[in-house]
Amino acid sequence: MKSKSVVIVLSVFLWVCFLATPCFAQRGVTKDEIKLGLIMVKTGPIAALGLPYGNGKVDYIRYLNEQGGVHGRKIEVIWEDDKFEAPMAVAALKKLITRDNVLTVMTTGGTAQTLACMEMINQYKVPNIPNALVKEFYDPYQPYIFAMGATYEAQYECIVDYIIYDLKEKKPRIGVVYEKKEYGIKSMEATKRRAKAYGVDLVSELVLPTGAVDASSQVLALMNEKVDYVITCLLLPATITLIKTMEKYNYWPKHVFGMNWATDDMLVKSCGEAAKNYIGVNYTGAWWEDTPGIKLVRHIAEKYNRTDIGLTSLYINGVGVAMLFGEAFKRAGKDLTPDSLKAALETLRDFSTGGVLPPVTYTSTSHAPPDMVKFYKADVPNKRLIPISDWRKPRDIK
Repeated sequence: MKSKSVVIVLSVFLWVCFLATPCFAQRGVTKDEIKLGLIMVKTGPIAALGLPYGNGKVDYIRYLNEQGGVHGRKIEVIWEDDKFEAPMAVAALKKLITRDNVLTVMTTGGTAQTLACMEMINQYKVPNIPNALVKEFYDPYQPYIFAMGATYEAQYECIVDYIIYDLKEKKPRIGVVYEKKEYGIKSMEATKRRAKAYGVDLVSELVLPTGAVDASSQVLALMNEKVDYVITCLLLPATITLIKTMEKYNYWPKHVFGMNWATDDMLVKSCGEAAKNYIGVNYTGAWWEDTPGIKLVRHIAEKYNRTDIGLTSLYINGVGVAMLFGEAFKRAGKDLTPDSLKAALETLRDFSTGGVLPPVTYTSTSHAPPDMVKFYKADVPNKRLIPISDWRKPRDIK
């Protein structure tokens, strides 16, 4: 009788252990379906950023399903709104994995959200591509994070390279306007280091407070310092504010440069003639490019009646990330698990999305992004940005 009780207790213990252990085999995959998660802001003040990005992913997956899916399986996407808050992203990831039983989560949100989710990402083996551009996601190596998009440092190194090499400036008077946030500070510091490497000192380092509706003091300071190249380390709204204030004071530097978050047709539509000297960098193709990938993006948007995209660069980005997952599903074969998906992503070598993203390479020891950007100039009459370079990365400075 005693031995029987021991067997029962041991059986219960083993069952509890089994339930407490993350299950990876065939998670989120059946004979006919692949179930995916997506964590991205849908409501609140940041929704204008999350919606086009998330819709790009959802639309490409829908398009893939209409082409027959992958290995006979259709893909379902469950989109959780984190309201751009880290605690909500953590709760969403827990729900998607333990309740919805998704294979993986394509994106776990931005920087703060993904960092907050890191423990669970590793515990449950969640291959994902965050909507963030920080080195912490790939250096040191993170096994389930696949970085996508040139870092802020790489973007601003390319901008300074452009001034020195493409514009052939010997002694440019460079002024930086930045937001006192992590991305702004990192970008300003990268610009300063790169300029110093060329023997150039910045003549202005000015802070534009987040949410500012006027930049008069910053513009007057730039004018006083006779700055002829303004490098902005700002998001789109702040960049628009700065450019419109420049117009107000009839201040026209040779060029104003901006980062990927401010390189969108919306800037030209908002600023009009004031954007005539604007040049931005981005790690996505532009909406009106004639590449096969961008043509497909426009086709998908038209097919699903996306007439209210808003920030087209983020929609393009979303489609590009979904393309990488679609390719990885194909390469993983029918035995699709979190581990086989991770391994499949690691087989990408100079993988082409037809101009939607730069060529992508991941390996089993590096998930670093392709630190490549294109330069885009404002085409004011047509209210858009047009490419003025091919993909490029920071130069080697000897």
